[in-house]
Amino acid sequence: MKNSDENRDSRDIKSCSDEELALLWKEKSDVKAFEEIVRRHQGKLYATAYQVTGNREEALEVTQEVLLKAYEKIHQWEPRGSFLPWLIRLTINRSIDYLRKRKRTSHETLEENIAKVDEENASIYHAQMSPKTPVEMARAKEIDDKIREALSKLSRTQQTVFILRHYKGYSLNEIAEHLGCTVGSVKVHLFRALQKLRKELGNLDL
Repeated sequence: MKNSDENRDSRDIKSCSDEELALLWKEKSDVKAFEEIVRRHQGKLYATAYQVTGNREEALEVTQEVLLKAYEKIHQWEPRGSFLPWLIRLTINRSIDYLRKRKRTSHETLEENIAKVDEENASIYHAQMSPKTPVEMARAKEIDDKIREALSKLSRTQQTVFILRHYKGYSLNEIAEHLGCTVGSVKVHLFRALQKLRKELGNLDL
C-alpha cells in the first residue's frame, strides 16, 4: 500500500507545473517537489551559467549555489511570477559575480571577453593582453583599469544583457526569455549599456 501511495505521489508531482512545485516547497516544505524542480531545471541552469562564465567548474559551482539558494530562500519568490525565470536570474547574477571575482591572470577575464566581441577595439585590446616591456605593461594596466571602471558603471541588468548578447551571442528573444521581460526592454538595456561603454572607452587615448 505504501509503495502504491508513493508511486501515485510521484506521478502527481511530475504532472505539476513549476509554479505548483515551488508553492509546494514554499508552503509545505515538500522535498519531493524540490527534487522534481532540480530534475527538471538543473541542466538549464548549468547551461546558462556556462554560457556566461565559459568555465565548466564555475558553471557547476554556480548551479549548486543557485539551487541551494532556491532551497533556502524560496520565500523570496513571489507566486505571481513564473518560477523558471526567477531561477535563471539567480543563475545569471551569480555567474556575473564569478566573472567579477576572477583573477586578472585567469585565462578569460571579463575584460578579455569584452575585447573578443567588440570588433572595433578587439585588435587594440588583444595587443594589450600580453605586454612585453614595462611601458606596455603600465599601459595595459591603465586600459584594464578603465575597462573595469566602465563596466562597473553598468547596472546589473545592463551587464547581463550585454554579456549574453555580445559575449555569448544570445538572440534578443532568448535574452528576454531568460530575464522574463520583453524584447523591447532588452533592446533598451542593450542600447544604454553600449552607450555607456562607448562613452567611457572612447575616452581612452589609444
